[in-house]
Amino acid sequence: MYSNGFSLVGVLYPVFFVVVFALAVTLAVLLIRTLLWVIRALTAYTRERELRIDLLLAGDDDPAGPSAPGGPAI
Repeated sequence: MYSNGFSLVGVLYPVFFVVVFALAVTLAVLLIRTLLWVIRALTAYTRERELRIDLLLAGDDDPAGPSAPGGPAI
């Protein structure tokens, strides 16, 4: 009792797999973009910490500089 006519399952299976594949690609792209953003943010944060440590070791306790309001006058 096979028919050569229209089969709903024959249409829905490929559509389902295309939708699942598109969602997987979208999630992978979003994950990669998020990871790149996190790496960039951590790099900037690490660089800022290194600069603060360098300033501390150099003896400059005021990172805003001598012209900061309320700072000591030179």
